[in-house]
Amino acid sequence: MTLTNIRIRYLLVAATMLALPGCNQSKLEEPVITSTQISGSEWQGLEKKRVVFGHQSVGWNILNGVERLAARDRVNLDIHEQRMAPAIKGISHFSIGKNGDPLSKIDDFAAAIDAGAAQGAEVALMKLCYADFNADTDASQVANAYIASLESLAQRHPDISFAAVTVPLTTVQTGPKAWIKGLIGKQPTGYLDNVKRAEFNKLLRERYLSTGRLFDLARVEAGSAGKFCRVEADGQMVEVLCPELTTDGGHLNERGQEQVATAFLDFVSSVTAKQVSR
Repeated sequence: MTLTNIRIRYLLVAATMLALPGCNQSKLEEPVITSTQISGSEWQGLEKKRVVFGHQSVGWNILNGVERLAARDRVNLDIHEQRMAPAIKGISHFSIGKNGDPLSKIDDFAAAIDAGAAQGAEVALMKLCYADFNADTDASQVANAYIASLESLAQRHPDISFAAVTVPLTTVQTGPKAWIKGLIGKQPTGYLDNVKRAEFNKLLRERYLSTGRLFDLARVEAGSAGKFCRVEADGQMVEVLCPELTTDGGHLNERGQEQVATAFLDFVSSVTAKQVSR
Protein backbone atom coordinates (compact mmCIF):
# COMPACT_ATOMS: atom_id res chain seq x y z
CA MET A 1 0.00 0.00 0.00
CA THR A 2 1.43 3.37 -1.01
CA LEU A 3 1.80 6.32 1.34
CA THR A 4 -0.84 8.18 -0.67
CA ASN A 5 -3.35 5.35 -0.23
CA ILE A 6 -2.66 5.23 3.52
CA ARG A 7 -3.30 8.96 3.76
CA ILE A 8 -6.54 8.65 1.79
CA ARG A 9 -7.77 5.84 4.04
CA TYR A 10 -6.84 7.84 7.13
CA LEU A 11 -8.78 10.88 5.89
CA LEU A 12 -11.81 8.74 5.06
CA VAL A 13 -11.78 7.17 8.52
CA ALA A 14 -11.40 10.56 10.19
CA ALA A 15 -14.24 12.05 8.16
CA THR A 16 -16.51 9.11 8.96
CA MET A 17 -15.76 9.34 12.67
CA LEU A 18 -16.55 13.04 12.66
CA ALA A 19 -19.89 12.23 11.05
CA LEU A 20 -20.84 9.72 13.73
CA PRO A 21 -23.95 10.72 15.68
CA GLY A 22 -23.37 12.11 19.13
CA CYS A 23 -24.61 14.95 21.27
CA ASN A 24 -26.75 17.11 19.05
CA GLN A 25 -26.01 20.74 19.85
CA SER A 26 -29.47 22.01 18.95
CA LYS A 27 -31.78 23.42 21.59
CA LEU A 28 -34.15 21.15 23.46
CA GLU A 29 -37.83 21.18 22.60
CA GLU A 30 -38.31 22.24 26.23
CA PRO A 31 -36.03 24.46 28.34
CA VAL A 32 -32.97 22.76 29.82
CA ILE A 33 -32.18 23.17 33.51
CA THR A 34 -29.17 25.50 33.46
CA SER A 35 -29.43 26.73 37.06
CA THR A 36 -29.61 24.80 40.31
CA GLN A 37 -31.33 27.61 42.19
CA ILE A 38 -34.47 26.72 44.14
CA SER A 39 -36.77 29.60 45.03
CA GLY A 40 -37.79 30.32 48.60
CA SER A 41 -41.44 29.62 47.76
CA GLU A 42 -40.50 26.21 46.32
CA TRP A 43 -38.58 25.28 49.46
CA GLN A 44 -41.51 26.41 51.60
CA GLY A 45 -43.88 24.29 49.55
CA LEU A 46 -41.63 21.26 49.86
CA GLU A 47 -41.30 21.67 53.62
CA LYS A 48 -45.10 21.32 53.89
CA LYS A 49 -45.36 18.10 51.86
CA ARG A 50 -44.91 14.41 52.53
CA VAL A 51 -43.33 12.81 49.47
CA VAL A 52 -42.84 9.05 49.03
CA PHE A 53 -40.26 7.87 46.48
CA GLY A 54 -39.67 4.24 45.45
CA HIS A 55 -36.42 3.77 43.52
CA GLN A 56 -33.01 2.21 43.10
CA SER A 57 -29.63 3.30 41.76
CA VAL A 58 -30.08 6.76 40.18
CA GLY A 59 -32.68 7.52 42.84
CA TRP A 60 -29.87 7.64 45.38
CA ASN A 61 -28.01 10.06 43.10
CA ILE A 62 -31.06 12.33 42.98
CA LEU A 63 -31.45 12.33 46.76
CA ASN A 64 -27.74 13.07 47.21
CA GLY A 65 -28.26 16.11 45.02
CA VAL A 66 -31.33 17.13 47.02
CA GLU A 67 -29.34 16.93 50.27
CA ARG A 68 -26.55 19.12 48.88
CA LEU A 69 -28.99 21.72 47.55
CA ALA A 70 -30.82 21.84 50.89
CA ALA A 71 -27.54 22.18 52.80
CA ARG A 72 -26.37 24.92 50.46
CA ASP A 73 -29.59 26.90 50.93
CA ARG A 74 -29.70 26.10 54.66
CA VAL A 75 -33.08 24.43 54.34
CA ASN A 76 -34.18 21.79 56.84
CA LEU A 77 -35.69 19.25 54.46
CA ASP A 78 -36.12 15.89 56.16
CA ILE A 79 -35.08 12.87 54.05
CA HIS A 80 -35.54 9.44 55.59
CA GLU A 81 -35.36 5.86 54.31
CA GLN A 82 -38.34 3.78 55.48
CA ARG A 83 -41.27 1.62 54.33
CA MET A 84 -43.85 3.03 56.68
CA ALA A 85 -46.19 5.97 56.72
CA PRO A 86 -44.17 9.22 56.86
CA ALA A 87 -44.65 10.73 60.31
CA ILE A 88 -43.20 14.13 59.39
CA LYS A 89 -42.98 16.35 56.33
CA GLY A 90 -40.19 15.69 53.85
CA ILE A 91 -39.11 12.88 51.53
CA SER A 92 -39.62 9.28 52.59
CA HIS A 93 -37.94 6.77 50.28
CA PHE A 94 -37.11 3.08 49.91
CA SER A 95 -35.57 0.66 47.43
CA ILE A 96 -37.94 -1.39 45.30
CA GLY A 97 -37.60 -4.77 43.59
CA LYS A 98 -34.53 -6.05 41.80
CA ASN A 99 -32.44 -4.33 39.17
CA GLY A 100 -32.98 -5.98 35.80
CA ASP A 101 -36.51 -7.02 36.73
CA PRO A 102 -38.79 -4.00 36.24
CA LEU A 103 -41.99 -5.93 36.96
CA SER A 104 -40.62 -6.83 40.40
CA LYS A 105 -40.18 -3.13 41.12
CA ILE A 106 -43.70 -2.28 39.96
CA ASP A 107 -45.18 -5.02 42.15
CA ASP A 108 -42.99 -4.17 45.16
CA PHE A 109 -43.90 -0.48 45.04
CA ALA A 110 -47.62 -1.29 44.86
CA ALA A 111 -47.31 -3.73 47.77
CA ALA A 112 -45.47 -1.15 49.89
CA ILE A 113 -48.08 1.53 49.19
CA ASP A 114 -50.94 -0.86 49.97
CA ALA A 115 -49.18 -1.76 53.22
CA GLY A 116 -49.23 1.91 54.26
CA ALA A 117 -45.88 3.29 53.07
CA ALA A 118 -47.56 6.44 51.73
CA GLN A 119 -50.37 6.85 54.24
CA GLY A 120 -50.81 10.58 54.85
CA ALA A 121 -48.51 11.54 51.96
CA GLU A 122 -49.45 14.04 49.27
CA VAL A 123 -47.21 12.72 46.48
CA ALA A 124 -45.84 9.27 45.61
CA LEU A 125 -43.45 8.42 42.76
CA MET A 126 -41.95 5.20 41.42
CA LYS A 127 -38.77 5.20 39.32
CA LEU A 128 -37.41 2.31 37.28
CA CYS A 129 -33.71 2.13 36.39
CA TYR A 130 -31.68 2.14 33.20
CA ALA A 131 -30.55 -1.37 34.26
CA ASP A 132 -34.13 -2.60 33.77
CA PHE A 133 -33.89 -2.12 30.00
CA ASN A 134 -31.76 -3.74 27.34
CA ALA A 135 -32.05 -4.52 23.64
CA ASP A 136 -34.36 -7.47 24.36
CA THR A 137 -36.77 -5.73 26.76
CA ASP A 138 -40.45 -5.57 25.81
CA ALA A 139 -40.72 -1.85 26.60
CA SER A 140 -44.42 -1.66 25.75
CA GLN A 141 -45.22 -4.48 28.17
CA VAL A 142 -43.26 -2.77 30.96
CA ALA A 143 -44.88 0.60 30.26
CA ASN A 144 -48.38 -0.87 30.22
CA ALA A 145 -47.74 -2.67 33.51
CA TYR A 146 -46.29 0.50 35.04
CA ILE A 147 -49.24 2.65 33.94
CA ALA A 148 -51.83 0.08 34.99
CA SER A 149 -50.27 -0.23 38.45
CA LEU A 150 -50.04 3.54 38.94
CA GLU A 151 -53.65 4.04 37.88
CA SER A 152 -54.82 1.21 40.12
CA LEU A 153 -52.95 2.74 43.07
CA ALA A 154 -54.54 6.11 42.34
CA GLN A 155 -57.98 4.52 42.53
CA ARG A 156 -57.23 2.62 45.74
CA HIS A 157 -55.58 5.63 47.42
CA PRO A 158 -57.44 8.67 46.08
CA ASP A 159 -55.92 11.13 48.57
CA ILE A 160 -52.41 10.62 47.12
CA SER A 161 -51.12 12.11 43.88
CA PHE A 162 -49.27 9.32 42.06
CA ALA A 163 -46.70 10.63 39.59
CA ALA A 164 -44.90 8.76 36.84
CA VAL A 165 -41.14 9.02 36.21
CA THR A 166 -39.44 8.41 32.87
CA VAL A 167 -36.63 5.89 33.02
CA PRO A 168 -33.07 7.27 33.21
CA LEU A 169 -30.63 6.94 30.33
CA THR A 170 -27.05 5.91 29.70
CA THR A 171 -24.31 7.32 27.53
CA VAL A 172 -23.40 5.51 24.32
CA GLN A 173 -20.16 4.16 22.94
CA THR A 174 -18.22 6.57 20.74
CA GLY A 175 -14.79 6.74 19.13
CA PRO A 176 -12.89 4.15 17.08
CA LYS A 177 -14.64 1.09 18.55
CA ALA A 178 -18.05 2.59 17.77
CA TRP A 179 -16.90 3.38 14.25
CA ILE A 180 -15.67 -0.17 13.67
CA LYS A 181 -18.97 -1.61 14.89
CA GLY A 182 -20.87 0.70 12.55
CA LEU A 183 -18.59 -0.35 9.68
CA ILE A 184 -19.52 -4.02 10.16
CA GLY A 185 -23.22 -3.31 10.65
CA LYS A 186 -23.40 -3.50 14.44
CA GLN A 187 -24.87 -0.91 16.78
CA PRO A 188 -22.34 0.56 19.25
CA THR A 189 -22.85 -0.20 22.95
CA GLY A 190 -25.81 1.58 24.52
CA TYR A 191 -27.69 2.45 21.35
CA LEU A 192 -30.37 -0.27 21.33
CA ASP A 193 -30.73 -0.18 25.12
CA ASN A 194 -31.61 3.52 24.91
CA VAL A 195 -34.06 2.75 22.08
CA LYS A 196 -36.00 0.55 24.52
CA ARG A 197 -35.87 3.27 27.18
CA ALA A 198 -37.16 5.74 24.60
CA GLU A 199 -40.10 3.45 23.78
CA PHE A 200 -41.03 3.24 27.47
CA ASN A 201 -40.65 6.98 27.98
CA LYS A 202 -42.75 7.78 24.90
CA LEU A 203 -45.68 5.83 26.31
CA LEU A 204 -45.38 7.54 29.71
CA ARG A 205 -45.27 10.96 28.06
CA GLU A 206 -48.34 10.19 26.00
CA ARG A 207 -50.24 9.14 29.12
CA TYR A 208 -49.04 11.64 31.72
CA LEU A 209 -47.35 14.70 30.22
CA SER A 210 -50.57 16.68 29.80
CA THR A 211 -51.78 15.82 33.31
CA GLY A 212 -48.93 17.37 35.26
CA ARG A 213 -48.16 13.95 36.74
CA LEU A 214 -44.89 13.20 34.93
CA PHE A 215 -41.38 13.82 36.22
CA ASP A 216 -39.43 13.62 32.95
CA LEU A 217 -36.10 12.44 34.34
CA ALA A 218 -34.86 11.29 30.93
CA ARG A 219 -35.43 14.70 29.37
CA VAL A 220 -33.41 16.35 32.15
CA GLU A 221 -30.55 13.86 31.74
CA ALA A 222 -30.46 14.45 27.98
CA GLY A 223 -29.99 18.20 28.37
CA SER A 224 -26.83 20.03 29.37
CA ALA A 225 -25.69 23.60 28.79
CA GLY A 226 -28.40 24.23 26.21
CA LYS A 227 -27.73 21.17 24.06
CA PHE A 228 -29.75 18.02 23.48
CA CYS A 229 -27.79 14.75 23.75
CA ARG A 230 -29.21 12.19 21.35
CA VAL A 231 -28.11 9.70 18.72
CA GLU A 232 -29.61 8.01 15.70
CA ALA A 233 -30.31 4.38 16.54
CA ASP A 234 -32.52 1.81 14.87
CA GLY A 235 -33.76 4.45 12.43
CA GLN A 236 -34.80 7.02 15.03
CA MET A 237 -33.35 9.80 17.14
CA VAL A 238 -33.23 8.81 20.82
CA GLU A 239 -32.18 10.66 23.95
CA VAL A 240 -28.99 9.61 25.72
CA LEU A 241 -27.35 10.69 28.95
CA CYS A 242 -25.03 13.66 28.42
CA PRO A 243 -21.51 12.39 29.21
CA GLU A 244 -20.60 15.42 31.33
CA LEU A 245 -23.35 14.49 33.83
CA THR A 246 -22.12 11.00 34.71
CA THR A 247 -19.35 9.15 36.49
CA ASP A 248 -19.67 5.79 34.72
CA GLY A 249 -22.09 6.19 31.84
CA GLY A 250 -25.21 5.67 33.96
CA HIS A 251 -24.88 7.07 37.48
CA LEU A 252 -24.78 10.82 37.98
CA ASN A 253 -21.78 12.87 39.07
CA GLU A 254 -22.21 15.91 41.33
CA ARG A 255 -23.14 18.17 38.43
CA GLY A 256 -25.69 15.64 37.16
CA GLN A 257 -27.06 15.02 40.64
CA GLU A 258 -27.69 18.69 41.30
CA GLN A 259 -29.18 19.28 37.85
CA VAL A 260 -31.63 16.40 38.22
CA ALA A 261 -32.32 17.19 41.89
CA THR A 262 -33.30 20.74 40.92
CA ALA A 263 -35.80 19.42 38.39
CA PHE A 264 -37.06 16.83 40.88
CA LEU A 265 -37.68 19.45 43.58
CA ASP A 266 -39.31 21.80 41.08
CA PHE A 267 -41.64 19.02 39.96
CA VAL A 268 -42.56 17.77 43.43
CA SER A 269 -43.28 21.30 44.64
CA SER A 270 -45.70 21.78 41.73
CA VAL A 271 -47.78 18.64 42.30
CA THR A 272 -50.97 19.35 44.17
CA ALA A 273 -52.76 16.98 46.54
CA LYS A 274 -55.49 14.76 45.11
CA GLN A 275 -54.17 15.29 41.57
CA VAL A 276 -55.41 11.85 40.58
CA SER A 277 -56.01 10.17 37.25
CA ARG A 278 -57.74 12.21 34.58
